[in-house]
Amino acid sequence: MIAVTRIIAEGPLIFLAMLSLSSILLVSLRRWYEKRGKRSILPPGPRGLPFIGNLLQLPRDNTLLARPFADLSRQYGPIYYLRVINTHFVIVNDLNMARTLFEKRSAIYSHRPRVPMVNDVIKRDTMLFMNYGAAYRQSRRLVATFLNPRIASKYWPAQEAESIKFALGVRKAPQDVQKLTRWTATSLIIRLVYGLEVTGKDDPLVSLAEDFSRLTADSTTPGRWLVDSFPILRHIPTWFPGAGFKRWAMRAKARMDEFAYLPYQVAKDKITQGDIAPSWTAEKLLESIEPPTGQEEKEIRHTATSLYSGGSDTTNAMVSSFVLLMLHYPEVQQKAQAEVDRVTGGAWVPRMHDREQFPYLDCVLKELFRFNPAVPLVPHSLHQDDFFEGYLIPKDAWVIANLWGFMHDETRYPDPDVFMPERFEANTATGRVPQEDPLDIVFGFGRRSCPGYLLALASVYLNVVHLLFAFDIVPAKDEAGNDDIPPVAFIEGHVSHPKHFKCHVRERSAERMTLLEHTLASLQ
Repeated sequence: MIAVTRIIAEGPLIFLAMLSLSSILLVSLRRWYEKRGKRSILPPGPRGLPFIGNLLQLPRDNTLLARPFADLSRQYGPIYYLRVINTHFVIVNDLNMARTLFEKRSAIYSHRPRVPMVNDVIKRDTMLFMNYGAAYRQSRRLVATFLNPRIASKYWPAQEAESIKFALGVRKAPQDVQKLTRWTATSLIIRLVYGLEVTGKDDPLVSLAEDFSRLTADSTTPGRWLVDSFPILRHIPTWFPGAGFKRWAMRAKARMDEFAYLPYQVAKDKITQGDIAPSWTAEKLLESIEPPTGQEEKEIRHTATSLYSGGSDTTNAMVSSFVLLMLHYPEVQQKAQAEVDRVTGGAWVPRMHDREQFPYLDCVLKELFRFNPAVPLVPHSLHQDDFFEGYLIPKDAWVIANLWGFMHDETRYPDPDVFMPERFEANTATGRVPQEDPLDIVFGFGRRSCPGYLLALASVYLNVVHLLFAFDIVPAKDEAGNDDIPPVAFIEGHVSHPKHFKCHVRERSAERMTLLEHTLASLQ
């Protein structure tokens, strides 16, 4: 989620054109007065201005949205209401309330907020943007044939190989560690879904996938596009003054469709030529003697795109966050490395079946997901008015679970801004009980929870354990030769990534790099 206050340059022109249409103005005013009549039973919240609501009261720095949302709960309570023009937001900062709404009332709260820019202008129809219904359930069933907990171990060799490639890539270009985290996440998902080999961080498929992620985030930014508040604007022609959003959408759709079609078509062509690499797409296309129908192909193609968009960006964000945090908490890195060395003796490369031998590293991973949940704000919506705790939750409102707020709740996690894996360790001598496992929270709720959590956890574990095995992560030096430690700062889009930072990744030994090379050769 990116800050809801950003209005692109086309906004003022559209706004003026819109006001000139009296019918639209009348409709807007009528809706405002209707909602004002219900204001007394809406959740509490900051008082807004006529027409624009709370637009000017929200933070303008898109790196700080989840934290202010949590801060506002101290004034207005665990659930409160905001309005930005015609869009209604209910922010939920209490975990138990979120579980009640999204799990116990999942029949009502399992829709996605409608985003006219995405749904009507760009016309994205992948699972991420579907309302809950027959089409969503069919997509979820298809996803389950790939992200099934019973077959998770099937992907371990591919995940191990891609993770070791990542470590060897870091060896060659340590200054590109952030770029390489994105490359390895993209490479893995393209390999598993389409059976295609990504040749390196500059592979065209990587660039295409990065554009797909960026354009998805840009197109879903609440408050960026006036068409989201005034859906009637989707009907204006592209030549109309201020219709730059439609021209942007045409370019974005073309690029996003290129990613949806290109790897799928390449994989399909390879199958036709008899060059069948193991992949989910190949399994789906070949599971029946009869060729798939046009509708079945569309469902496979869209599900493949959903699998990519749901998996690659979050893994990249978590591994980048780990690297950044190790610059600030070297004692954590040293303790985790000591555990890895104690188990392996530096004589063999840790793999997936070794994970249970690293209990402290398991705590590091839990703390990583707690400290900076990859998706800090999770939006749901509802298809009818509902009443909760005596408050009206309006139909079609964005009902946003503040996962970052849950993870930084001092009553649940004391000293929440400190990266402290020990919070998840039990100590029988002192009677210390582990704090609540964030992995039970950060992957969402109810019918829209993340189906790929096991794949994501495995990838993050492998990337982290291989970095710890092979490298020391230390600060870069400034011009004076002093440690240049970057701030712990994140860009809070739909997925929360660290801001660009510099670091130095130093080989622990040449022998460990040789072990990585030999292990990779055995997996290929």
